[in-house]
Amino acid sequence: MIDALTYAGAVAAISTICAVVLGLITGGGLSRAKLVLFFVGFILLGYTTSRLWPRSPSDLEDEAALSGVSGDSIPETADQTRFQALVASLPPKRWFPAPPPEDRINPAGKLFFGSLAVLLISYLMEAAFGI
Repeated sequence: MIDALTYAGAVAAISTICAVVLGLITGGGLSRAKLVLFFVGFILLGYTTSRLWPRSPSDLEDEAALSGVSGDSIPETADQTRFQALVASLPPKRWFPAPPPEDRINPAGKLFFGSLAVLLISYLMEAAFGI
């Protein structure tokens, strides 16, 4: 779960930085950044929902398909993106050993948590800070 929270925090931080820079460049300030975060959050939410949706009813019966692991506990995608490698080097994830492959949340699930974090930041900018 630590890896998912670190991933969600990284997605939210990068999205927020990009939205603030875009808002300042276009002259909209933080209110435009809040709007960009809102749309980015919902686009990510839709994308990850479609990635997490089972392809067929048999996917729900297969435990390996649910965990994102196939065969002898080897992840479906062995390669790691640069972003995933960056997140793996961030604290607190780097302080803990990696869980076994069958206990890991797949990348689409981590991105789902990231989209919720982006939407939370957009909400907090409006409700808590009055932007």
